[in-house]
Amino acid sequence: MAETIDKIIVIVGYLLAILIPILGLIAGIVLYFVKKEDPFYQKHAKYIMILAVVVWVLGFVLTLAMA
Repeated sequence: MAETIDKIIVIVGYLLAILIPILGLIAGIVLYFVKKEDPFYQKHAKYIMILAVVVWVLGFVLTLAMA
């Protein structure tokens, strides 16, 4: 049961990073610092933060390109 909840939390983090990058970045930071002892969360928190920044930058670049 706990393993399923862990996976759901990580999936929600990835979805936030893609759909609302600022919230995804915040979720990644929170996961990274709250779950320091768990390598599963550490790995995915880094990926969530990276994905959020990439989506944010791509959105910014595409917005500038359209203007």
